[in-house]
Amino acid sequence: MEEQDIKEAKRARNFIWMAACDYDIEPLFLAFAPDGTADIYLNLIIGLTYKWYEQDKIDDFFNQLTGKNATLYEGLLWIGLENALYEKERQTRPALYDLRLEYAKKSLAGANKNREYSRIDTIRNAHCRKILGKPSKLGQEDEELLHAFCFTPDMTTDEIIEKTRENLWKYFSYKPLKVAKPQGIYFLQKVAGAFHSVGKVSTQYVRAKNYYDSNLSSYGTALSMEHSKRYLIQFSLQKDPVEAKWYVSACFGESMYSDTQQALIEKKLCVGNHKNCHLLFTRGVAPEKKQTVPDEIDNKRERREILEFTKETALQYDKNKEHFQKNRAVYQNSIRTLTESLRMHLETADETFWDATTHGRIKPASVWKALYLDNPRVFERKDEVETPGFSVDIMMDASSSRKQLQQNIAAQAYVLSKSLTNCGIPVQIYSYCSIRGYTVMHIFKEYDDYGVEDELFRYVAAGNNRDGLALRAASHLMEQSQKPKKLLFMFSDASPQDDQIAGEGAFYKDREYTDALAVKDTVNEVQRLKNYGIDVIGIFMGSAHDSELATKIFGRSLVKIKSINEFADAVGRVLNEILT
Repeated sequence: MEEQDIKEAKRARNFIWMAACDYDIEPLFLAFAPDGTADIYLNLIIGLTYKWYEQDKIDDFFNQLTGKNATLYEGLLWIGLENALYEKERQTRPALYDLRLEYAKKSLAGANKNREYSRIDTIRNAHCRKILGKPSKLGQEDEELLHAFCFTPDMTTDEIIEKTRENLWKYFSYKPLKVAKPQGIYFLQKVAGAFHSVGKVSTQYVRAKNYYDSNLSSYGTALSMEHSKRYLIQFSLQKDPVEAKWYVSACFGESMYSDTQQALIEKKLCVGNHKNCHLLFTRGVAPEKKQTVPDEIDNKRERREILEFTKETALQYDKNKEHFQKNRAVYQNSIRTLTESLRMHLETADETFWDATTHGRIKPASVWKALYLDNPRVFERKDEVETPGFSVDIMMDASSSRKQLQQNIAAQAYVLSKSLTNCGIPVQIYSYCSIRGYTVMHIFKEYDDYGVEDELFRYVAAGNNRDGLALRAASHLMEQSQKPKKLLFMFSDASPQDDQIAGEGAFYKDREYTDALAVKDTVNEVQRLKNYGIDVIGIFMGSAHDSELATKIFGRSLVKIKSINEFADAVGRVLNEILT
């Protein structure tokens, strides 16, 4: 599946979860517009179906609709559900009115009167015309059929199923058959067999089916949403932030800060697009400490997930170490080469840096900061500083898109850490991912730490990546550096996305943290750090499409690599250029 398809499927799930007010459901259907993007309105309808009706019964009944006309039967049932749910929710969700009209208009926009449509497409188009207050243009039989599926908001789950059975027998002499509940993974299948029609003009509900994505797992088939592996890709968001904190801390480790300190940090950083989000700064789970599930977590599934994730994390640590040991000669040679190169440049470099100050030579390009930011440090002074006069932070994306690269990333980070430390360059290394509304900052090495590179083998990928908030968290961590010049290398795929909405906007108003909104937020945060004198360099490895986004985010401060094995060399090359 194309990477863009994966993003759209994730967006579809987010709409469904938010509308259902339940982030544990595994939807049987996702909805997409004709252009392949996640359809907001229809995914809301899917979510509202799970909110108001019994999921097991609804999904079981959909699975009973089989045979050559299964697409028609399913489409009619969805029309009935849409009618009932719109009437049920329109008073409490006024925005549904505009979303419904927009859905109907878009569905009809590409309609061609000269084209022959399937029966369900014809009926669906007629339904959309009725939404817009226009005649259906249907024949008598199909008009009666459409009317028969105009379900009302007072109907229960059983009444809807029974009414559908009656309609299918009356109009098609068809009886839904009970079938064994399908097994497997429900995740990210955009086009599936009977639901695919060439040149379709209407929005479609599409079944979620088994899916293989080599980017999600370093071994075997990706078990994206399988019950026993769901934590690998998506730790579902919980509404209660206290319970979410227990869960996330149990998985990734306790916070480095007290509750009071944590509150002050979040008050400063979790604002704007990141309001209502949280941060967890952790050094990870101590290897000698046996992981336990907090007593406060009484949900059996969650307790099982925590223990399974802990087990998987330990297994990944062994894999990371095994990979390094297997290629030890290669990596040790890289450490020697990079160390020698950096030392040579440090010895010949003119270690002077222009330091922003409140007096000295005025810096014209910074005058605006005094006017708009009330920042008096718009002067500069050139001072000799102790070698080296800079510190380096390396922040690594640890979202699930990096699962296939975990061993390589851990090894390359080890090479960098050793090389920089050998040269006396203060280095801080951490990873980030976003789980249940928390952006987890896993600190492997701080500036003054020595001989702790083994911790880097505890790198593990999971969840989403809220890049803007991670950059804010990085700026907080970099405050510990006493050096006049600070460098931040951000290892990113230029594809920020999270299941927690941006700020306080309604989710159906395009406030999900993904696509243009998330990229713009990341651009702003990169620029904010640069305004405060922090050089942000992006290390990018990804698709051609995301390469354009990476350029937009990092501008000229972007290093593109073709392989993760170039990670350490790329950082070393940039450092040498800065020192020259």
